[in-house]
Amino acid sequence: FESFEKGKVHIFYQHYLPKKKLNKKIYHIVFQHGVIEHQFRHIVLFNYLMEKLNGQIVISAMDLAGHGKSGGHRAYISEFDNFSKDWLKFLNICHERFYENEEHEVETIVISHSLGGLVVLNTLTNQEYELPFNISKLVFSNPCIAPSIELPGAIKRAVTKFPMAASKLRLPLIYGAYDLTHDSERAIAFIKDPLISKAVTVKVGIEILKACDKLVGHSYFFQFKSFFILSGDDKIVDNSKADIFISGMDKSLVKVKKYPKMYHDILNETCRIEVFDEIINYIKKNK
Repeated sequence: FESFEKGKVHIFYQHYLPKKKLNKKIYHIVFQHGVIEHQFRHIVLFNYLMEKLNGQIVISAMDLAGHGKSGGHRAYISEFDNFSKDWLKFLNICHERFYENEEHEVETIVISHSLGGLVVLNTLTNQEYELPFNISKLVFSNPCIAPSIELPGAIKRAVTKFPMAASKLRLPLIYGAYDLTHDSERAIAFIKDPLISKAVTVKVGIEILKACDKLVGHSYFFQFKSFFILSGDDKIVDNSKADIFISGMDKSLVKVKKYPKMYHDILNETCRIEVFDEIINYIKKNK
């Protein structure tokens, strides 16, 4: 479908369906990936969920504008709300596909990682956006409530003074694949993946920081059941800010699981099977 980004940018999405006939009651998992990556980076998670919940689950995922198989300038967004508007448009496509058929009873679970978590939070805390269906539970994997990386002041001033020239300026990543996961195989896969950007634009960095600032204080009004999975050695996002956000939420709505020695890409870490099982248990839990 066409993105809200200017320039006829297309958004790539995919539905993952089970091999066996779907049950009457199904879980619809909506997954949203993190910055510079794409949905296929998490195919191990998808396959595990499909195996353990075969016949009970469908998964929908899209690549953000400027990421993966979607169009647009790599790792760039003109304004953060375009991520949210695209995600909301994607939810409406999912609604037509899975929710207008009375054959199934559908429960929606949103799983998001890193930047994907910020997109979800930005969308769900914006009162202007209307969801096409109810969301039962949210799973956040190291959500980008605050990045650990700060843009230099000189870069910010350059964007303010020369917005058009500087906005698409590309900055090399200051972290590597081995800062994301202890799993050498998954780190090498990251390095070799042609769909993963090896740099970010100044503009996307600024838009992420602005979106994070908007979240301050929203946790008191956030009324979605949420499971936060946080890494103790995360070098990409500041999970102490996630702790602050969580502390402001209604305690009856929140579950938290921390992995003290793990890195940012917890869904591709050495402990990922344990993480996947935690997610499945949370999905299946009635309360």
